[in-house]
Amino acid sequence: MSRFKMPNIPFFFSGRVSPREIAKIIDRLDITPSGNLEAMTPDAVGVAAIQLLCKRYASLADYIIDMNLYVEDAVNRHAQIIVFPAYTGLLPFTVTPQFEQTLPKLRVDGQTGMPDVSALNECLSYFSDYVYDIYYNTMSMLAARHQVYIMAGTTLYFEDDELRHRAFLFDDGGDLVGYQDKVGLNRLEQELAVEEAGEIKVFDTAVAPVSILIGSDVDYYETARISKGLGAKIMLNPTLYMREYTPVDDAAGLNLRVQETHLYGVQSVMVGDSELGFVMEGPSCIYAPNEMIRAKNGVLEKSSGRYAPDILCRRLNLDRLETLSNPYTKDVNTAFMERYVDRLY
Repeated sequence: MSRFKMPNIPFFFSGRVSPREIAKIIDRLDITPSGNLEAMTPDAVGVAAIQLLCKRYASLADYIIDMNLYVEDAVNRHAQIIVFPAYTGLLPFTVTPQFEQTLPKLRVDGQTGMPDVSALNECLSYFSDYVYDIYYNTMSMLAARHQVYIMAGTTLYFEDDELRHRAFLFDDGGDLVGYQDKVGLNRLEQELAVEEAGEIKVFDTAVAPVSILIGSDVDYYETARISKGLGAKIMLNPTLYMREYTPVDDAAGLNLRVQETHLYGVQSVMVGDSELGFVMEGPSCIYAPNEMIRAKNGVLEKSSGRYAPDILCRRLNLDRLETLSNPYTKDVNTAFMERYVDRLY
């Protein structure tokens, strides 16, 4: 017998959400197209990393309005590609009718560090279609109305009978450019029997070719090397930290992959109290090869706080990556040049 007894609300829980309901709310926001993609040059690609606050939403409209505020802020800072964090797609779960009753069953066990896997799986089975419809259509429509690219973070949802941890990328018309599933599963994903991806994809957007490395996928050097080999210039990393963030994290993960491959990296993190027994910390970061940064630490931009929402925006020069990767220009022996060149010429 199921532990989640559904109320008799046929309209609210028909299993799907009509895109028309979402469109009506977005229409009321009176969004003006940004024009951010009208002038595109490889030496000034505008990226934004959203440090998203995990919180409850009182209604469908409340969720859509909040997502729009993040996008609108990034658009006003001339972002062309906006990156949301991991599990952004699960936030609409808070507007479901049984959120309060369900929440205690999903909290992390203090001894194992894991939630009740069977309860979580059953919850996803119940609410997957409803939550997915809200998330997918909201992000698609916001991309179209603002006329920018949105990498919508990730969600857990059932595709047929298989559970996916998937990220979506939408273009400036709201159409799906493509999706990326998680490659390397963590312990919780293995317990949930998430279907792992068999490939890393690169998406040719109008502003730059990008790859999406979900969460801990950046811990494997192969994912970044494949991204570079397929032509990516920017690696997008939707993630979150279910533990205390340490300074070591700045030099590991995505930053390390950036230094190995000489690509850019955009890391978007969810922060705040999950209400599941753990607090998520930032920061979100935008990384570049050390050769481009005076401090030589790989950090091009970093959010100001660990627990508060924030938006990082930066223009990336893709032409400089070519200089670093060119075998005729990248291997410069500075000491040799300073000592001998003046004597030779």
